[in-house]
Amino acid sequence: MTQQKCNSPNCNTIAEYRAPLSPNNLEEYQWFCLKHIKEYNKNWNYFENMSADEIEEFIENDIIGHRKTHKIGANRSNYFNKTNEIRENIFNSFNHVGIEEFSSNSFRIEYTNALAELNINDKNSTLEDIKSKFKDIVKQLHPDTVGYKEENIEKLKKVLESYKIIKNYNERFKPK
Repeated sequence: MTQQKCNSPNCNTIAEYRAPLSPNNLEEYQWFCLKHIKEYNKNWNYFENMSADEIEEFIENDIIGHRKTHKIGANRSNYFNKTNEIRENIFNSFNHVGIEEFSSNSFRIEYTNALAELNINDKNSTLEDIKSKFKDIVKQLHPDTVGYKEENIEKLKKVLESYKIIKNYNERFKPK
């Protein structure tokens, strides 16, 4: 790649910065060194040759990204019919989706992890089956039945928290 020389008169420094030729020609560039690009930018005035009305129009169009817009329904006699059809298609596409589909991924992951903590592999287990398994685990870990052991206490805390998550999940997402 050939290196450009700065476009500023009497400057032989390598040009690393490009700038548009003019506000009317933004597609072609000239190259400057750091010192001269700063000067160029300081003196750049995009609106220099515009009237006050042109500047105001530019600012108004800038709000919409300089894309033409139309009033609702303009140039389309069936605009509302088409928008209603789109809306119905969107909402009808969700008819077959159950409430579980809308639950957050993180909540489903918490539920799956809670089941794993209770050594339950079937995600479709009933709450009664889970409760039975929970009671068995609590009996195996509770200090009143096996004596005080620190590792059992920590495991019991995790089991209790897991059961709480499972109950909350069942209340929110599983049909009764």
